[in-house]
Amino acid sequence: MRWFGLVLLLALAACDEPRSAAYSPERGSSFEPVAVELQSTQLAQKIDGIATLVSPDSLTLLNAEIRAAEIASGFSQRSLDRYKGIHTLGEQRVDNAARQASTDATQVALLKLRLRNAWGDTAPVLDPANRDRLVDELASGKTTIVRLDFPRSVDRDLRNVRITPLGGGDEITVTTIWQAPSGNLAMPGASFFGLMPAGPGLRPGDRAKITAERGAPLVGVVVPASAVVVFAGDSWCYVEKPLGGFERKQVSLSTPVDGGYLTDSLAAGTKVVVRGASALLSREADPGSFDDDDDAKPRPGKPVSEAQPPDDQGPISTSGLN
Repeated sequence: MRWFGLVLLLALAACDEPRSAAYSPERGSSFEPVAVELQSTQLAQKIDGIATLVSPDSLTLLNAEIRAAEIASGFSQRSLDRYKGIHTLGEQRVDNAARQASTDATQVALLKLRLRNAWGDTAPVLDPANRDRLVDELASGKTTIVRLDFPRSVDRDLRNVRITPLGGGDEITVTTIWQAPSGNLAMPGASFFGLMPAGPGLRPGDRAKITAERGAPLVGVVVPASAVVVFAGDSWCYVEKPLGGFERKQVSLSTPVDGGYLTDSLAAGTKVVVRGASALLSREADPGSFDDDDDAKPRPGKPVSEAQPPDDQGPISTSGLN
């Protein structure tokens, strides 16, 4: 009998334990969710892409052609100016000198147009002094040209552009960026050229990963991932009301960030449930399943008419019964 009594006491103690650790009832049988206050934050808009290291050979050769054409154009122009000052020369010789000077000047213009079409209207190589300095840095291996391809349209105000080799390695910062004259057929979107210090393990033709920031920072609050619940195909979170209780609010998952989702639909200072949100959803979907006072309310799904009437209904009339 003593063993039977001990087993009975243990069974009664087990019945008093909480039904689920997720709900963690405290102070009797009441459910206590945990909420945190959201803080205003600003996050940079990040965009990823693919970088391709460009061989400097075409730029080096084109720069040599431009310099040779400029030397020839300068020589023919000086010859023309000298011939014009000699009155004893025949008109045919002066005309030939003028024709040669015009041809050489046109050749220089065509080569510069070719440079613009290949590298863009805002390329730093369009300036002769910058072009000579850049060619020297490319030839010495100090600087590398890289093509930046992004899968969608990007404004020109890219910031903090970094290159990471696909095989792994340290990030390399792109120092100068300008719009490329044409896009990449394999990746429709936006393309740029950039200059960066030559990094180890990267050679012309190699590809790398791009990480960049664009546009104005995103302003809002970060809803923790633990606060998000899914119901009826949408995402929600529970907000604590000022006077008590909780209200379900829809949350957009279009801007994922570290630890949650950025949204501007909730104000800073709002308290959202981060522990127990799924239990609140279950309670909302089936309110009676969490009622602890079983004698006070009928079970869900049981018609009210089937509830037992009070015992004290007064005397039953027997009039009409014989």
